[in-house]
Amino acid sequence: MIPTLYYLPLRARAEPIRMVLAYGNIAYDNVLVDFPNWPDMKMDATSCPFGQLPVMKLPTGTNIAQSGAILRYIAKLAGVYPSDPERAAVADMVQELCLDMNPINPILNFFPKGSDQYNSAYDSYFATLGDRLKSLQRSLKSEKFFGGNDIPSHGDFALFHILDSTVTVKPDALNEFATFQTWMENMKSIPQLKKYLEERPGFDPCLLYTSP
Repeated sequence: MIPTLYYLPLRARAEPIRMVLAYGNIAYDNVLVDFPNWPDMKMDATSCPFGQLPVMKLPTGTNIAQSGAILRYIAKLAGVYPSDPERAAVADMVQELCLDMNPINPILNFFPKGSDQYNSAYDSYFATLGDRLKSLQRSLKSEKFFGGNDIPSHGDFALFHILDSTVTVKPDALNEFATFQTWMENMKSIPQLKKYLEERPGFDPCLLYTSP
């Protein structure tokens, strides 16, 4: 038995989870919940404990909701959740900040480009991006990964997804942040992540998952 990840046909909140699964070479079923089927699943308290996705069904049959909880669970299986409490706290701190930066997900994945909804979310997100990156830069310092770890943590994977999405929307978003350009290259050079990025399913213009 292997775990099953349920999510809508988007990158968004499930993408850091998929990246850590790939890093740890953890086999899993990636079940894409079609939008027409989502309302019925949402009402099933057993399959969808909080009426939200992603949900991961564990081999025991237990369903885990909330993207952060799933990410930390998988990070421990993949060996990227720091054992040192202080380093773990730094990784958690970065991952928690990424929750505040999640508005990039609907900008990239869902809102029609050029719509009022898109423009409002875009302006709001990029108005705060610089200050957030400056704060993160102070936390990263001159280290290769956050917390001074030799390998990336779940916090690094969460942030990589956010910044990867950010530069997909606005390619020059990191031009004034050489530290993060280098950090992104460090992440992309990780063999498992590099392979995942090369092989992940294709997307239409709204970045919905399509068949390989």
